Amino acid sequence: MSDTSPKDQAALTHNASAAPVRQPQPGELLFEFYRERDHSRWRCELRDHGAVYGVEAQFFRNEVLEIGRRFDRRMDPTRPPRELAIQWAEEWRKAIASDR
Repeated sequence: MSDTSPKDQAALTHNASAAPVRQPQPGELLFEFYRERDHSRWRCELRDHGAVYGVEAQFFRNEVLEIGRRFDRRMDPTRPPRELAIQWAEEWRKAIASDR
């Protein structure tokens, strides 16, 4: 067998059991708001991916992911990633609310 072949060869057969469906991890709700102009509901969640990968801020419009951005220590060593994510989310909230 080559170094690139799967370790579990039985998983390649036609009758192999399917892998369990990956369950999404719930995020921490930062804020929600309703935009009158287009009657859309916006939600911002923070997801902490640990010390290595930092914190991600995600914006959902009517439960559909619109934009997300991850912040880690390399971006600004003087501030925690969570603080950077919250600041970015607040700026996006203002931009969305003002229809820029």
